[in-house]
Amino acid sequence: MSMLLRLRTGSAAHDAPPDDELLAKWGRQNCILWGRARHADFGPCTHTLSIRAAWGGVESCHVDGRTIGVDDDNFLILNHGRIYSTSIRSEQPVESLAICFSPRLVEQIHFEGRNSQFLEHLRPHDAVVSPLLQSIRQALAQGCEDEAWYDEQLTVLLARMHASQEQLLDQVDQLALIRATTRREVYRRVARATDLLHSNYANGIDLTALAETASMSKYHFLRLFKLVHGLTPHTYLQRKRIGVAVRLLESTRLTVREVANNVGFADDSTLVRQMRRWTRRTPGQVRAGAVTVRLAENYMQAPQ
Repeated sequence: MSMLLRLRTGSAAHDAPPDDELLAKWGRQNCILWGRARHADFGPCTHTLSIRAAWGGVESCHVDGRTIGVDDDNFLILNHGRIYSTSIRSEQPVESLAICFSPRLVEQIHFEGRNSQFLEHLRPHDAVVSPLLQSIRQALAQGCEDEAWYDEQLTVLLARMHASQEQLLDQVDQLALIRATTRREVYRRVARATDLLHSNYANGIDLTALAETASMSKYHFLRLFKLVHGLTPHTYLQRKRIGVAVRLLESTRLTVREVANNVGFADDSTLVRQMRRWTRRTPGQVRAGAVTVRLAENYMQAPQ
């Protein structure tokens, strides 16, 4: 059965020491940790195969000397036996969802002929894994305590994670490089640098730092990053910043200048220019559209 652990909201949501039930079951059965917090720390500890997602802000995962920022755009899979910790530092509550799979379930999938090792990097939300994460998230928010239902969902989720992994490997194997081993190694290095870009988009990330993270020269990194993503690192960064800016405009009362500062643009005029490029809308139009949607939702929910 699955163990559900709802994290307390508040500055000490993750800071309390684990209770006896958690210690007795951690690493032995499916475990779901969910909650909202502005300031939180969890670990470090040894995890089973896990998948993490976050909404409304960034949850930082600290593993192998790296800090990987999980946010609304992506999810992160880490393999069995990983030692890592997580932290949240935010002015707004961040919703955190972590699912750790029991070794028995992982072995069962492995015995069915599926590779039990995953590529460990941020993955954009997709049509395979993400809908089930959202379903589990909604059930938790609604207070569902049916552990048998969660067990079923986690079994399906793990199968979908493997299906997504196979799709990704097929895409990697189609990269225009000669050897399959070269293709996967290049992808792994570029993905590592892409994680750095996602996790530090609000700061100045230059080509040198990205190339060093990928253990490549700047020339080769630029060429291979574009081969993998179809965009240059700078264009990829601008797209990431605009995606976050749209969320902030829709969900907060920050001014356009404050949003620009939060996502790393030098000034609000740069934000306006980039937003028109990527969304064909101005910040004011984005915010007005969000208000219209909320009014329509409130109207539909109101008693008729």
